[in-house]
Amino acid sequence: MLPLEGFRVLDLTHVLAGPCATHHLCCLGAEVIKIERPGAGDPMRALTMQPEHGGLPPGFRALNAGKKSVVVDLSAPDGRAAILRLAENADVFVENFRPGVAQRLGLGPEDLRRVRPDIVYCSISGWGQSGPNSRYGAYDHVIQAVTGMMALQGSREDDAPVKVGFPVIDIATGISAAEAILAALIRRLRGDTGPITIDVAMIDSALALMSGPAAMTLATGRAPERVGNRGFVGSPGAETFATMDGHISVAANTMGQFATLCRLLGRPELAAAPFVPAGLAAGDFLANVASEPLRIKLAQAFAAANASELETALNAAGVPAARVRDLAEYLRDLYPATPGIGTDGEPVALGPAFRWREGQKPDLPPAPRLGADTPSVIADGQTAPAP
Repeated sequence: MLPLEGFRVLDLTHVLAGPCATHHLCCLGAEVIKIERPGAGDPMRALTMQPEHGGLPPGFRALNAGKKSVVVDLSAPDGRAAILRLAENADVFVENFRPGVAQRLGLGPEDLRRVRPDIVYCSISGWGQSGPNSRYGAYDHVIQAVTGMMALQGSREDDAPVKVGFPVIDIATGISAAEAILAALIRRLRGDTGPITIDVAMIDSALALMSGPAAMTLATGRAPERVGNRGFVGSPGAETFATMDGHISVAANTMGQFATLCRLLGRPELAAAPFVPAGLAAGDFLANVASEPLRIKLAQAFAAANASELETALNAAGVPAARVRDLAEYLRDLYPATPGIGTDGEPVALGPAFRWREGQKPDLPPAPRLGADTPSVIADGQTAPAP
């Protein structure tokens, strides 16, 4: 039995962050009823732009497998009434409209509590539900720009800003919302009957991802320097280097690991003074020891090495290292060898980032076509018991 079996979630979210939150709840066993607009549904279905997918392109499937799709016109009075009927038998309500929209639709926290007093109400937005910036819209790369995340990418201060290569803030926001909802359900199970309203903002999720740099900036008043592909410790052996057949990322952070790296590169003298301080123990971190002269010598040694052979040798010697792969190569060659991940139904890689030691994993049916569950769910809502 999955931990959220028996819990019902009304999902009035779209695009990425909100659907990611409810996807994680679905993977944990919750029944998720996805409310969609007539005609178009969630924009991620891309019904107009990608009709060849029939409303089920890969990006939509990844975050909506196992959910039920119900079409409701929220602008119509009977649409609002249908949502309130469904809410009578729901445990969680999640929305990611712009702040104020749910209230204007008559679906704010107080509206839902009139029909289900103990419902957990979660709102997801870019800037939060209050404050002068709450009216602003938000997308992942815009939040990366405004929070300083984009400015952290690159190696030199004069590099143009570069966003992280996937919607990292959207996904982090979804995971944060799922975490908050789980905590709220624990409060309910412990007997807390008070109102629970959760406010999840993309800006907060961005700062949570950057907690280290943010703490340093708050302490010093200065934005952190760019580190490029260097490790955050500042060890000369923690970086991504070019080899004769590709790139390899190495994490030789301790003195012992760095000595091993230099030996395997055929340059053991680089792990001694004057390149690194004398008298360090094998377990000492080489924090902020990286220097440009040492980096040049290491780069020369790496340039003569084979990435695959060095990856094998370093890991065998206890030095974390990985040849740089693209995502297709990883999913083809390494991901299938990881036990306990994935599903028995829809082949979704974006499930919860943990595994049950007992072998449990989500068994999600395919993502639903637009409105596939409207008749059965609406009929069920009309006969839902009072809370």
